[in-house]
Amino acid sequence: MQVQFRVLGPLTAEVDGREVDLGGRRQRAVLASLLAARGSTVSAERLMSQVWSDSEPPSMATLFGYVATLRRALEPGRVARAPARLLVREGPGYALRVPAEAVDAERFTRLVTDAGRYLERGDGGTTLRLLDEGLALWRGQAYGDFVDAPFAVSKVARLDALHAVARELRLAAMLAVGDHATAIGELEALVIEHPLRERGWELLAVALYRAGRQGEALTVLRDARDRLAAELGADPGPALLRVQQAILHQDGSLDPPTVSAPAAAEPAAPSLPPSRNLPAALSSFVGRRTELARLTGLLAEHRLVTVIGPGGVGKTRLALEAARTRTDPDGPWLVELAGLRDGTLVARAVADALGLPVPPGLAELAAILGGRHTLVVLDNAEHLLGSVAEVVAALVAAGPGVRVLVTSRQPLGIPGEAMLELASLPPEDAVALLAARMAVILPGSPLTEADRPVAGQLCRELDGLPLAIELAAAQCRALSLREIAEQLDDRFALLDSGRPDGYRHATLEQTIEWSHHLLTPPEQWLFRQLSVFDGGFDLDAAKQVGTGPEAPRVLPVLLGLVRKSLVAVDPGTNPRRYRMLESIRHYAVGLLPEADRAAARGRHQAWLLGLVETAEQWLLTADGAHWMQRLRRERDNISAALEAALEAGNALGAARICGALAWFWFRTGQITEGTRWGRAAEAALLDRIADAGAEQGELLLARARLLLAVGGVTYLTGDHAAAVAVFRTSAQLCERVGARDTHATAATYLASMTMMSGDVPGALTLADQAVALAEAIDQPGIRAEALTVRGQISRVCGDLDRAHRELTEANRLARACGHWWAVLSSGWAGSKVSVDQGRPEQAVATLCALAVETDPGIDRASWLALVHSLAGALARTGRAGDGAVLLGTVAALGATIGYFPERMDPFDAPGNTRAVREALGEPAYRAGLAEGARLGWAELVTLLRRRADTWCDGVGVAVGPTAR
Repeated sequence: MQVQFRVLGPLTAEVDGREVDLGGRRQRAVLASLLAARGSTVSAERLMSQVWSDSEPPSMATLFGYVATLRRALEPGRVARAPARLLVREGPGYALRVPAEAVDAERFTRLVTDAGRYLERGDGGTTLRLLDEGLALWRGQAYGDFVDAPFAVSKVARLDALHAVARELRLAAMLAVGDHATAIGELEALVIEHPLRERGWELLAVALYRAGRQGEALTVLRDARDRLAAELGADPGPALLRVQQAILHQDGSLDPPTVSAPAAAEPAAPSLPPSRNLPAALSSFVGRRTELARLTGLLAEHRLVTVIGPGGVGKTRLALEAARTRTDPDGPWLVELAGLRDGTLVARAVADALGLPVPPGLAELAAILGGRHTLVVLDNAEHLLGSVAEVVAALVAAGPGVRVLVTSRQPLGIPGEAMLELASLPPEDAVALLAARMAVILPGSPLTEADRPVAGQLCRELDGLPLAIELAAAQCRALSLREIAEQLDDRFALLDSGRPDGYRHATLEQTIEWSHHLLTPPEQWLFRQLSVFDGGFDLDAAKQVGTGPEAPRVLPVLLGLVRKSLVAVDPGTNPRRYRMLESIRHYAVGLLPEADRAAARGRHQAWLLGLVETAEQWLLTADGAHWMQRLRRERDNISAALEAALEAGNALGAARICGALAWFWFRTGQITEGTRWGRAAEAALLDRIADAGAEQGELLLARARLLLAVGGVTYLTGDHAAAVAVFRTSAQLCERVGARDTHATAATYLASMTMMSGDVPGALTLADQAVALAEAIDQPGIRAEALTVRGQISRVCGDLDRAHRELTEANRLARACGHWWAVLSSGWAGSKVSVDQGRPEQAVATLCALAVETDPGIDRASWLALVHSLAGALARTGRAGDGAVLLGTVAALGATIGYFPERMDPFDAPGNTRAVREALGEPAYRAGLAEGARLGWAELVTLLRRRADTWCDGVGVAVGPTAR
């Protein structure tokens, strides 16, 4: 199937040569916005704001409907529910995955770029053919349907400018093949349309001169000068002045060509050879299309652009690709600085690269380049920043036609500098690069589908770093892909090109070492300390771990590491998060002496412990979503701290960390992680307790709190008997050391699990004990939890009135003290009592209110439990169809986090499912499940908020989002 999109005029699309119906204006705007993004993901929220920029956006469901309709139009043969291949869902939004050649604007851009290259080579005939093909693609104004839409404004401006460039190139090619007579009329029209573009005036003057109309040519140049002065207050540029001088002197360079040759409107100065020195590419350019377009745009707008990024990220290759697309008549030129050690020789290196016979000084070099239209590429400037900045400032100031493109691991820091920070390759491009390089080394052995998971993991381990990927691919002659991935623990030995010449990119280790040598002593100190972080860190964490005599003020040193591309910044984070690429971190770890490493790890554990114990205090409140997200971000650091603590024999520290993570593990369903670390920490702690003698109090309390965490994840596995044993041990330890708060909590959970295991009488006794303990310490949050469990057991025992009173009081206490999990738990249990009392409509109102006012990010499992119960309550109020949709969504989303209703709620979940199924019948029930399974988290939230008032109509309970 072939799909073609046209945006150079009204938006159209063809599938296999037949135009398809793209729907109304808003739906077409969704497609246009994705086309304008050129393959990048556009979030659903951003799509909404772009498409409905002139009005109040509708519900998100409208966007989903448009996307579904567009998918049917663009992929008419796609099987129902099969993954989309063109308009795909990615993360929080959508992307259009089509080859560049499938979009007329991209084909036009390529044709104009190729035409410029052929014109530089003197091939006017091929230039004309390419430009005629490109200009024929235009059917009207680019993005004509949406010219004022926010997503199109910059695209329209770029394409319009490129259209003018194409026309200028075409007319220059006509002059190059001697067709100046025909070109005059078109050039006169061009300068009327674009009076401020000097190139048109220049070409028109040359064409008139060649036609024997010298006086008119000079008049045209005078008109150009007057127009520029009146409109811009500017004098003519060097090119127009040179043409004027050449006409006045009847310079032979303006004579019509006798054979096809490059346009000669700008004769080369004798002191500057007219050729370029860019090396030919030795391999295909993979990925980076978005970055290449951005760099091309920056070079069009700015005269100094610096590409920054860590070593091996592909700065040089991207800069050369961008330079090859340029049509500067006097360039571009590549100046390689990596081998230069003396900053005073930078100007001479530029002169040598330009082929100047006598190396001039900086002032003379600037004077020579001042009248030229050229691009100078200075590659690898980071070790000579001061000298390079001085030379660049002089070159840029020399004349408006000079542009400089710099690659460096940090910016030059001079006025007028535009920057493009190059990040790692995205996963798709990284795998594509690996496959392309392996195909060169082992022709005929393509990357198979079976290889792709291993390839993806390998590229992730290599941080998507192009150099590392290429060095890994180079080993495929001797090792299989899986073997390469398995050797990454010794990555610096593996990622060696084998070159014996000391080339700084011969190994990954040399590349990083080059950057490390450029650091100041404080930067080298902090660089080593930060290696103990795994998965990133913020400024506060860096201060706690990295402060020392060598770096008493962390912030300026950290900013230095960021500037030098050894620490990356995660954009959009607040507070800002920083990270080291994994290979850079491996290098930094290797620089830490054992004693320093132990000290840094100790500070890391202390920071992490403080963080998780602070988070523990807030997780159960309405601010829990923020702290839940914070802990999710630190999961790698949690694992690193626990591993280091256990390795160093710090059993107490490991146990305290695990104990503080009880709610995080439970509410995010971290069964494997919680069980693994909890059991390991307990084993280490038991050894420590055995050796502690009489000084066991702190250790026993730490074990009791640790067992609360272990018990929570054990419950999530559905093994209620095992959870009972764990919570009983925790309660006994608390009683032994007199820890009343923790004892009340452990007793509450023990009572709950005992009920879950089927021992209701035993649970009733335990619940009464838990309530008594909670009342004795007068902690409203703990009392709310204990009363919630007591109310659940009263319900199981059939005492619904008492259950209602206990759960109502629990809910009041929980709301008063901000214990939001207890609000959810007591409200959820209370809704079940309402169903038992024959008031399912009240249960619907209660559950809707809780679901709507609660952020599912706080506790997704508990939130899904609310929705599952809501489905059952809806079935009992005559809305079983909606209930089936909710059941389907809960099943699909629950599977992604390890939540299974019948396992977590064995008393009531089966009854909810049965109520829906029996009310609908099997076919309708299955259809509802299938419909719900297609909803994601955001869609489910939207559905609940949209339907809640309807479901609760007549109950007398207002439902809607709160400030929470």
